[in-house]
Amino acid sequence: MHKEFEWINSLVSKAGALASGVGDDAFVFGKYLISTDMSVEGTHFRLDWSTPSQAVEKCLLSNFSDINAMGGTSCAILFSVCMNKKWSKKIRDEIAEATVKICKKHKVRILGGDTTGGNLGVFSVTVFGKAKGKILLRSAAKAGDDVWLAGSPSGLEIGPITVNPPLNLGKELAKIKGIGACIDTSDSIAESLQHISEQSKVRLEVEKMENAILQSAEDFCLLFTARESARGSILKLAKKFSNKFPINKIGKAKKGSGIFLEGKKIEVKGWQHF
Repeated sequence: MHKEFEWINSLVSKAGALASGVGDDAFVFGKYLISTDMSVEGTHFRLDWSTPSQAVEKCLLSNFSDINAMGGTSCAILFSVCMNKKWSKKIRDEIAEATVKICKKHKVRILGGDTTGGNLGVFSVTVFGKAKGKILLRSAAKAGDDVWLAGSPSGLEIGPITVNPPLNLGKELAKIKGIGACIDTSDSIAESLQHISEQSKVRLEVEKMENAILQSAEDFCLLFTARESARGSILKLAKKFSNKFPINKIGKAKKGSGIFLEGKKIEVKGWQHF
């Protein structure tokens, strides 16, 4: 297990009932879905590889992707920024303009946030979403489910920012009878498969994919399982969204545990934050 998740598990264990509901892409709080994430300069973005606008877009869309993975739609954010003291006024203005532009495009309100300055730039977003259908959880896969992937994994760990999560798919999946588990793949497909395997207590077998693709992070695809009876409905969605992103069946859920590629158990590497 990664040190990141070891630390999270130790916090949850110490918190007990205070941390109830932790373990999915977003927390279900009454009628809202709530998720939070940070984007740190040098770790998640570099302004010599991308523009300030692209860095902000990645941070915001990655948060919208978490709500999407739960079957919901993002509706509002709290947006906090630590400005790198070396950033020019032009960069600061571009961050503000990009934030407004992206939120306007996705019909997301900006409720507030905080600002400070430091030696590194940091974006911190708390997103609020709503789900009209059922809530999609990591624990809902069953033996016999098909395993599907929506989006195009690049296989790149680092490089220029290209974030294109399959937004709006989650709420459509939530309407289909027979949809099982669902998760955003930002920490890698392999890591996401492992989360579903552990929380749903199933063995997940993947075919026709390279291990490097499974282990690469920062792709923000959508991984989900579904009963065989849902194939027709999913293929209709694949046709509907074909001009935006692909939806492909990549494997099967079976009784047991672990992640297998072409019949061989794989070691999950994923993204290491610390």
